[in-house]
Amino acid sequence: MSKVVQISILGKISGNVNADEVIGTRVALKKMYSTTGEVLPFVSARAVKYSIRLALKDLGFEIDPFITSKNPKDALRLADSGDPKKYIDNDIFGYMKTKGREERADTRQAPIALSYFKALRDTPIKAEFAARFPRDPNSDDNPVPFEVEVAEFIGRLNCIIYDYVGKDTQGKNIVDDKERENRIRSFSDVLLTPRYVLPRRTNSLCVPEYISALIVLSQNGVLPVYQYLDYDFEKNRLNTEKLKLLVDIIGNGSTELLLINYLGQSVEVPQKITVTTVGGAVEKITKFLV
Repeated sequence: MSKVVQISILGKISGNVNADEVIGTRVALKKMYSTTGEVLPFVSARAVKYSIRLALKDLGFEIDPFITSKNPKDALRLADSGDPKKYIDNDIFGYMKTKGREERADTRQAPIALSYFKALRDTPIKAEFAARFPRDPNSDDNPVPFEVEVAEFIGRLNCIIYDYVGKDTQGKNIVDDKERENRIRSFSDVLLTPRYVLPRRTNSLCVPEYISALIVLSQNGVLPVYQYLDYDFEKNRLNTEKLKLLVDIIGNGSTELLLINYLGQSVEVPQKITVTTVGGAVEKITKFLV
């Protein structure tokens, strides 16, 4: 089996992030509903990836500008460039380079996958009232009222990093080992710090406020770990009982478990889980995959 890094992050999100459709004069918040009727706001995986792309660009990486095809037979006019050697996002997030409608697209399965950043429990949605006023002080136009849905929630973001960042499907390097290491280290740092700003915010700046992160370095492929990083809302802290269950299930010599405690909460972490810093976790991930 291939080596895999699995990351689960708990964090607080506030405001109208990754806004959904506009209904009348209300800017709605993206949300889903559980089978029990809970309202669960979320930030889409696409939005998180977009934010990370911009953060990697700020670090000096080239990201895909997309290409515009003038061929009327093409399925999509705006498409991925499909150059994982040049563009880091084509490498880590994959791509689909379309051709003619009757031709098979050139694709790359992403070595890094992200989930929704979704609320853990039922969350009240509030409406913030505002108005757009004419910028010209001499204008006779009336202000235009509108509403923005806002929420504050603790959510979970999950990530998988496979061991073929910077490699093709046959396991051959797309870039040299130094660049592979640079890409893995930079992505891990952007994700875990966090160094990204969530997009499509309608009323305020939004950087997630991380609470804790669980990092699993597995020699045996993907493991069922994500449900064990949870928040105890009654005690207002990380749920350590679930971490103990995780250790009982997979805590063995071939799997390394790391935990970042961003807020420095006083919690009893099982002995087989190593509490580390962001920098320590980034180095562990990089050395493990390279």
